[in-house]
Amino acid sequence: MSDSLRVLIVEDAEDDALLVLRELRRGNFDLVWERVQTAESLRTLLTTRAWDVIISDYRLPGFDAPAALEIVKQSQLDIPFIMVSGTIGERSAVEIMKAGAHDYLMKDNLVRLPEAVRRELRDAQIRAERKQAEVALRRQLAAIEAAIDGIGILQGDTYLYLNQAYLNLFGYDHAEELVGKTWRLCYSQVEIDRFEQEVFPVLDRDRAWQGEAIATRKDGSTFAQGVSLTLTEDGLLISVCRDISDLKQAQEMLIYIALHDPLTGLPNRKLLIERLELAINRARRLENYHYAVLFLDLDRFKVINDSLGHSVGDQLLIAIAQRLKVHVRDIDLVARLGGDEFVILLEEISGPEDVIQISERILADFQTPFIIHDYEIFTSFSIGIVLGTQDYHQTSDLMRDADIAMYRAKAQQNNSYKFFDAAMHTQALNRLTLETDLRKALNQQEFVVYYQPIFDLFNHRLFGFEALVRWQHPTRGFISPDEFISIAEETGFIVPLDNWVLYNACQQIASWENQFANGSSFKISINLSAQDLRKVNLIQDVDDILADTGLAGHSLTLEITESLLIENIDQTIDLLVQLASRNIQISIDDFGTGYSSLGYLHRFPVNNLKIDRSFVDQIQSESREYHVVDTIIALGQHLGLSVIAEGVETTQQLEWLQQLRCEFGQGYLFSKPLAAAEIERRYLARLEETYNSNEG
Repeated sequence: MSDSLRVLIVEDAEDDALLVLRELRRGNFDLVWERVQTAESLRTLLTTRAWDVIISDYRLPGFDAPAALEIVKQSQLDIPFIMVSGTIGERSAVEIMKAGAHDYLMKDNLVRLPEAVRRELRDAQIRAERKQAEVALRRQLAAIEAAIDGIGILQGDTYLYLNQAYLNLFGYDHAEELVGKTWRLCYSQVEIDRFEQEVFPVLDRDRAWQGEAIATRKDGSTFAQGVSLTLTEDGLLISVCRDISDLKQAQEMLIYIALHDPLTGLPNRKLLIERLELAINRARRLENYHYAVLFLDLDRFKVINDSLGHSVGDQLLIAIAQRLKVHVRDIDLVARLGGDEFVILLEEISGPEDVIQISERILADFQTPFIIHDYEIFTSFSIGIVLGTQDYHQTSDLMRDADIAMYRAKAQQNNSYKFFDAAMHTQALNRLTLETDLRKALNQQEFVVYYQPIFDLFNHRLFGFEALVRWQHPTRGFISPDEFISIAEETGFIVPLDNWVLYNACQQIASWENQFANGSSFKISINLSAQDLRKVNLIQDVDDILADTGLAGHSLTLEITESLLIENIDQTIDLLVQLASRNIQISIDDFGTGYSSLGYLHRFPVNNLKIDRSFVDQIQSESREYHVVDTIIALGQHLGLSVIAEGVETTQQLEWLQQLRCEFGQGYLFSKPLAAAEIERRYLARLEETYNSNEG
């Protein structure tokens, strides 16, 4: 297939022009051509028609190739200029090439003309593309220069361009300090290796990468950097980055809080579970690796709390935590589960003798009294011990067996330890019995929904309720949710139980709306579990319940714990968007206690943040918890979210929350969870009376 070619020939001899055309046709070109002999005709054809190549004889009557080349240059057209001559000397050829000619050939060697033309056409195309890219780049640079984010453009390993924000970010005053130099100046060797081994392969495959890095400023200081890399079609690398140090610090603070007990600073249950999972997996891989779990329960702590007060009790727990840490190695872990319960993970032990030695040392040490607020306090521990084996696959099994052993030690005598063994199986069967009873309880209508009022903290008006399930066991009486909710989650029974609570609570609120004139102003908050969120028919179930009960979506608030939100972000966002489209509100429950991702929070259609009771319980003026609560409230206000404090139990806590401008709260200071009839008697009937008297 022939290549089309528009050729302008500067030649006075027609025969020589035909020779040029013959060689081009032999080179498989389909020609459109004109021949000129004067400067005037050359200018005319340059301005009236487009040409791919100009082929010029060196010397014409009254005209020559250097003059023709100058006319082409004045036209500012980038057209390949090839000189063909039979008499030109080497000196003249060199001069015209310096002047801007692209090639020259002797007329007795025209056989290489087609290839010379093709080469110059390729070079012209490259020049044109480069010029277009430069024009586009100049246009983009004007916008880039004003950007807030740092933007750098690289070719290969070197910087071509950096905006002022990029220079400021890395501590440079002038672009010349980095332009033409490698990006490696801005990173440590560790980060350089990570980019080369981990990031660039992904960038080559996907043409884009987003993530974080530790960048190095000109003065050697470092900062956390959020960076987005894009590889363009023409091989340029665009880097967009910003300093995320403040965000990382906030995230790290929340993660630390999420993984540590706010009172003692010890690792909490979440971090303990992570370490136990690692120990279980390691024991299954390594035959010589042994570990043990010690479940410690403080004897008579309730007596100390009740007699000396919570302040003394808290200080005692802090002192106990410090004393426990003395008896373990750096590779071990001391965690507080809550209340007066602690767990120790001993790793890389030789055998039971190591565990016995540490346990007896702890028990002996705690014979020495603590001095708290001038009180001499004697304490003791009951310790349940589980030796980790390859038979353990779940952390819950380890914790369960250690808990069973601890209760056996407590039943035996205070200040003692007990290893878990088969003789304790009876206690495990009791739990199984509870599981069996739990499965029957729903059909036998043993569950009842209680309602805890939520109040406006400033005008003390009733805002709504949180629905809380209670189990009225036929022989054991009321069973605390702390005893059966975890079992329900493990067995999957939580899904039908939550669905039952959702239906009954919605039905109750709808009934109150019809019964009381002001009932329609209240909202009902209901917790969803992780298994609820994974249900494929959750939206359909909610729609059916609202339709059956006649409750409007705006009266319903669904509470989801913070950690559940980011398990599957895209799927969760899709689910929450569907709920929000039904005017259902979403609350993040226990905010600040889970793995937080502030970068994602704004993507969720969330209405409320609930401050976990652990922060409220420990809040004191200018304490760490005080600042955490302040941060959460400020975050909620910034995002336009309502903030609800849980576990408000004292007037001092209320005053601090009011001082921090927290809108809503619930807790025993206002009311414990109550049955529906009691809610009607204490609140709704009185509100109705007030409403009617005002109407009258």
